[in-house]
Amino acid sequence: MAVSLRLLLAAAGLLLTAPAFAQHAPPTEDLPILGLAQVSFRVSDLARSRHYYHDVLGLPEAFDLKDKNRHVRSAYFKVNDEQYLELIPGLRAGDNNRQARLVLQASDLDRLHAIYTERGLRPGPIAKGADGNPAFRIVAPNGLPLDFLHYAPGSRQGLLRGRLLTDQRISTHLLHAGTMVTDDATKAFFARLGWGKTLPGPRGDYIETPASDKNLETKNPPLDPENPATHARYLREVSGAVNHFSLEISDMHAARETLKKRGGYDDLRLRVASGNNHHWLLHLFDPDGTRTELMSKDPVPADVTPFSVMPPGPPAPPIPASKPGVYPWP
Repeated sequence: MAVSLRLLLAAAGLLLTAPAFAQHAPPTEDLPILGLAQVSFRVSDLARSRHYYHDVLGLPEAFDLKDKNRHVRSAYFKVNDEQYLELIPGLRAGDNNRQARLVLQASDLDRLHAIYTERGLRPGPIAKGADGNPAFRIVAPNGLPLDFLHYAPGSRQGLLRGRLLTDQRISTHLLHAGTMVTDDATKAFFARLGWGKTLPGPRGDYIETPASDKNLETKNPPLDPENPATHARYLREVSGAVNHFSLEISDMHAARETLKKRGGYDDLRLRVASGNNHHWLLHLFDPDGTRTELMSKDPVPADVTPFSVMPPGPPAPPIPASKPGVYPWP
C-alpha cells in the first residue's frame, strides 16, 4: 500500500486511543471466508527480523521462497496451521509503509471469486502461487494487495500441517491486522467486500482500517507531532503503529515475563495496560518499527478502567488510571 506524505500528514492529527474497528456495511450474504491467513511485511535486514520473530516471539520459521539466484525473497513464520507471517527483504531506507499484503483464507475460492466479480471488485484470475496454493488478488484503491487463497494439500503450508506447533510460540492465534485507510474510495472498497466488524468464519479474526494510532514506538516522552525535528520519525512511527498485527494471549502476565527474558526489554517497553476495548494490551515493535500488538483473550475485570496498568513484577492488583487517557505508570 503506497501512502503519500500528504495522507500521512492528514492522518497525524487523527489519533485514536484504542484499536478502531472499520465501520463496514453488514455482510449481504454468507461469504466463503474462514478468516485471516497471513500478514506480510517488508524488512530491511532479514537476519535481525528473524531474531525478533523467531527468538523473541517464538514463531518457528516454516519455510522460505527463493528467486532464481537462490536468494531468499520471503520467509514464512508459523502461528498455527492456518496462519502465517511473511517477511520480505528489501525494505528501502525512508519507506514508511512496511505492509506488503494481507491474505485471507477462503473455504470456496471459486465462489468467492464469482461473488467479488459480480460486485465489480475486479479480482485477478485464480492461479497457483509460489507457495503452491491457488489464490486470486484484489488491489484496493490505495494500492494495498488483498490476496484470497485456499490451502492445497501439496502446498508448502499444506505439507507442514500438524508440524512446527511448538510451545515456544508466544501466541497461537493471529487475531487481527490493521491497515491505514484515509481516503473515501478505499473506505467504500472495504464496505463492498461485505465484512462486518469480524471476518466471516469461525475464528473471530478481523481487520482494522484506522487513519492513525497513538500506540507509537517512542514512549517516554512521546514524540511531539508538531516538532519539525522529529516529524519525519513521527510519521514513520504512525505508519508502523497502524499497519500492524495482533496476537491473542491467554496469560498476559506470563507472556510479558517470557518476552522480558527473550528480548531483554525493560518494564516500560513491556508496559501492559487496559485498552478501551477492556482487554490487556502490550505493544512491541520489530527492528523496522512494525507494531506487534498482544491482546488478552479474556477481558479485564469490569472494575478495571481503561489505561489502568498491570504493575511490573509479580502478579498484583492493577494500578488504576486517575485521568482518562493517561497511564498512571511510569
